[in-house]
Amino acid sequence: MTSFRKTAAQNVPEGFDLDNHPKVAIIVETTIPPVSRANLRMYWLAREIISQKKALVNMIAPSRDLPSRRSYFIEWIWMNQFPGFGKALYGAFRLPVRLWHFLASIISIVVLEMWYRRAGARGFCAIHAWNPLAGMAAVVAGVIIRRPVFLDFTDFYSDIARTDMPLLSKPLVWLENLVLSRARRVFVVSDVMREHLVANKGLPPDKVIVVPDGTDAETFRPGLDGAAVRRKLGLSEEIPLIIFHGDIKHDDGVDVLLHVLAKVAKVRPDVRLLVLGGGGPYFETVIKPLIDELGLAGNIVSPGWIPHQEVPAYLNACDIGAMTLRATLNHDNYLSFKLFEYWGCGLPVVVTKLKAIGRIVKDGENGLVCPSEDVDAYTNAFLRLIEDRELARRLGAAGRELVEREFDWRQIMKKEVAHYTESVLDLASR
Repeated sequence: MTSFRKTAAQNVPEGFDLDNHPKVAIIVETTIPPVSRANLRMYWLAREIISQKKALVNMIAPSRDLPSRRSYFIEWIWMNQFPGFGKALYGAFRLPVRLWHFLASIISIVVLEMWYRRAGARGFCAIHAWNPLAGMAAVVAGVIIRRPVFLDFTDFYSDIARTDMPLLSKPLVWLENLVLSRARRVFVVSDVMREHLVANKGLPPDKVIVVPDGTDAETFRPGLDGAAVRRKLGLSEEIPLIIFHGDIKHDDGVDVLLHVLAKVAKVRPDVRLLVLGGGGPYFETVIKPLIDELGLAGNIVSPGWIPHQEVPAYLNACDIGAMTLRATLNHDNYLSFKLFEYWGCGLPVVVTKLKAIGRIVKDGENGLVCPSEDVDAYTNAFLRLIEDRELARRLGAAGRELVEREFDWRQIMKKEVAHYTESVLDLASR
């Protein structure tokens, strides 16, 4: 404990002290700086808590593999790694990996709280988590150390599992319901999701707070060197370049996008689709064979996953952002990071007509909206933006303006941190 306190004390930001400030435990999937888009929301929450000097933040996360385990301060966030298998989160053994991470998160929070108390320092005032499994770890740890749980509920994982892991779909419904009922505050990303939880899950309206997803408007911005990316990819400036960015699962509709691309290519054979991300069994077993079946190998550029800090330059190299999502329970309720990242870089977007996203994307004002899985409608929308550069510029500029005004993380997270009131902070005991 002495070594821990010396290390921590050397790195505590100005205006804080280790003994007298409360701590917030935040459970995340991977390390900070974020190597996963899933961590970004919690990262910006931690930054805002610290910026307002309300509390110190202990982030609880697995190491990428056993040899990489360490704990460190970065941007005044105290990153507490337990021995884990972060690089296997989406692999064949993801279920046992996640179960170990669940248990290790609970143990880590209990041990840290014991360290703080033994040293006479203020401990945790609350535990904050994102997604149902981390939320359940927070609930169990909260019962043990008698602290409230705040939950960021941004997706219906039970609905995602319906196609990805069907055997887990019903257990995940139970898990979601339990975590939602035990959390003191539930932060959701849309009015539609709030209405659903109140009407269908019976949550009290004052418990569910809308805090949308967003992006870092200073990082995701127009004017970056997209030309250098095109040169790296071997693409000239004249080639129309559509981008899909992120994970690829059945509900993301990338198979639909490929059928759309095949029809667009009949009119514009020079069109290219940049697939930034992908990977996983669905990409290998469904998407790759479909590319070959449709004869699109020459129209696809797929560099795979790249470091998050390089993504904005790749977006600046593109002409149109694609979101051909299927209409599902989850997609009707959620917001997508990639929408705000496309907009942040000034790209026009083609999106599916969905409930929550539809309250933000207005057809012909800041994007083009199409019915789910309507290949002809998507095709016409992409061709319209390829041929009408002024329309594309105007829609992209409108999206950028909206991000600056309403969807920058720096402004968004102020609303969430406001719920760390003095009565919550005072729960941190010695």
